[in-house]
Amino acid sequence: MDRIHKKSAITKSKEMILAAHEQGEALLWGRYEQQLPLCVFTANGLNCRKCFNGPCRVNPFGDEPSRGICGADRDQIVMETLFQATLEGILEMVRSVSLLNGSGLTQEFPDIAPDLPWETQRKLSEMGLLPVRQEQLFEVQNSYFSHKGYLSRTIKDLTRLGLIQYGFWKKAEALANTLHQDEPPFDALGANILLVGQPPLGLIHSLQNQPRGKGINLFLAGAKIIPSAPAMADHGTPELALAMNLDALVIAPNSSWPALETLTKKFAIPEILIDETKSIDEMTSRAAKLALGHRRNASYITPSRITPRTSSQKMARSFFDKTDEIREALEAGRIQGIVVMLGEPNVKQTFFERTLTLMENCLSQGCLVLLGDAWAAQADLLDEELAKRIPDRRSSQKAYFSSYEIPEVVVFLKDLSQGKAFASIPAVIAFPEFFRASTWATAVGFLSLGFAVQIGTPLPFWGSPAITEILLKDWPKLSGGTLLASPSLPSSQAQAEEILSFLQARQV
Repeated sequence: MDRIHKKSAITKSKEMILAAHEQGEALLWGRYEQQLPLCVFTANGLNCRKCFNGPCRVNPFGDEPSRGICGADRDQIVMETLFQATLEGILEMVRSVSLLNGSGLTQEFPDIAPDLPWETQRKLSEMGLLPVRQEQLFEVQNSYFSHKGYLSRTIKDLTRLGLIQYGFWKKAEALANTLHQDEPPFDALGANILLVGQPPLGLIHSLQNQPRGKGINLFLAGAKIIPSAPAMADHGTPELALAMNLDALVIAPNSSWPALETLTKKFAIPEILIDETKSIDEMTSRAAKLALGHRRNASYITPSRITPRTSSQKMARSFFDKTDEIREALEAGRIQGIVVMLGEPNVKQTFFERTLTLMENCLSQGCLVLLGDAWAAQADLLDEELAKRIPDRRSSQKAYFSSYEIPEVVVFLKDLSQGKAFASIPAVIAFPEFFRASTWATAVGFLSLGFAVQIGTPLPFWGSPAITEILLKDWPKLSGGTLLASPSLPSSQAQAEEILSFLQARQV
């Protein structure tokens, strides 16, 4: 773990990282180091696992092999990698929607057209991309893999995938609104349980409704997708949550953190698996018993505490009803632009550093900054670090939103555009750090809606100069979207300056 000198930009994370290290655990940073050097073929999207003839790889330096067994060249293999990553990301979203409501997948998407400026509606409709239907998920394909004459069809289907991803966000929003209930109060003396993955809603509600004397504080890992359960400020990974005063871990089958199985045993934290042969009451009883038993022993490896979200945290909804005021502020220059940030920390980068740099620069220059997804879960940690960088008065133009509020953010920006394309307003959707395929699919969704999207994480799609050019130049023709990314990832400061220059060029 020593080769990664700075793991996180969050000061409080250091104590937990060092405590885990003293327990003999280097966490995900140590496992990342064991993978180094990363395979140059995989890092550039030049390996293919499409069939069992392979896997194949194409030489990134122009030597042989220049084609896979089936004859696909670097352009076709990179496009396949891109296409499959986007499709896999959407399937992650499908699983989340199905767990919110099992019957949700039988219902058609809500109409997404009213969320878009009329210019964008017209453009997408003329290309046959609107209306978007759920069944189209099974119709899209990378025809380019079979023949390069199908390039335009494949790019069109990639845009369709982005619109499908947004359709699932609309469906998640509708389902979340039907499930909305107030978060239970935080019990400072209660046992803390972290849910990793997405367990049955019945289990969540059952754990939250424990009788007096059995105080349970329930948290979700990562982005907040269920309205009634708060997301934990886990410093960027549930592995670090184990170094806090956590009393039990509920691991759902769709959890993406296999390392927790070993770590819970090492740190002596009870784990509960979802057992479909058990009733909700039985699983609740077992989880509560184990968590409360651990709470009585209070055998934590650091004094770091799990805390509820502070009441001073401003939510983006406070801006959604002030469209006229914000448009006036944009026109008068009091607000220089709007930056929406989404994503989650990536082990290849110092946790939160790029996000904080973008926040610092954009807020200092008078931008309105809205942070969602996993950033909303880490709001207090980000605010504390940000206060060391810029005066408090500058941070008033910052707010957070939950994952299921993404459609509200889109409608807010549409109202600011007054019917014109999103390119007419100074707004950027930034993904300074991320690793999930579903986050990439959300980025494709914003591009397909016509937004400018900046990527701050190395993508495995740069192995083909031809595909790179297509990604950078064809989005504006398809939807009006602009991809701000490059094969050689700029510094965080350079990307902050890129956003500010872009906003200045589009100021009202």
